[in-house]
Amino acid sequence: MKFYFSFIGKNTIFFHYCYFITTWLFVYNKISIRVKFDALVENLLNPNVFVIVSGLHGDEPAGNTAANYFKNLPNVKVYSNLNKTKKRRLNGKDPNRHFDTDDQNDLQDRLLSKIEELNPTLVISLHEDDEVDGVYAYCSPEIEDKVKNALMKSKIQLAVKAHGDVTDQGVISNGQQPYKGTLERALKRRNIPYCTLETPCADEEFETRAKTLISVVSDLIV
Repeated sequence: MKFYFSFIGKNTIFFHYCYFITTWLFVYNKISIRVKFDALVENLLNPNVFVIVSGLHGDEPAGNTAANYFKNLPNVKVYSNLNKTKKRRLNGKDPNRHFDTDDQNDLQDRLLSKIEELNPTLVISLHEDDEVDGVYAYCSPEIEDKVKNALMKSKIQLAVKAHGDVTDQGVISNGQQPYKGTLERALKRRNIPYCTLETPCADEEFETRAKTLISVVSDLIV
């Protein structure tokens, strides 16, 4: 009996504490005070935060369409259409070869700063490749199996090789990629998990490529 009342007493205090916090949060939102606490609450409710990046190369449009499909999800941050020139290069340089380099510019600075602030569970970068005949990926070692499973559902065949690297069920492991100066190298240096997806833009229709990226990304963010 003594233990029973002790238990009730302790939990009553706990329940009052929860009520106080809930009421305080409600009032906070009602008066529309925007503080970083909102981000903390969101992260508590959605502990897995994902970042999707697309359009570093302006001539790879399927990635932008796929990325924007996820832009309204609360735990997904989308940075799309970063290079609006419709060309691979931006101001004469490849935007995905100048991360963490001496000539890194504002685009790379801003993107890396945003990613570092979010400290996401995974960064998914969407690209297209006009020199391969299948879809492929390269990623952090700890998510290779998940990426392979996602790629197996693709309606596009899996690439066997990509730029000298041999894939294992569509995933490049221990290959040349990611190259120096890429976003992926920068993420690897910061111990942030990453996955880069590449669709074959020379051999497949735009809609098929976009749907393939959406399908694979959907499996990676669950």
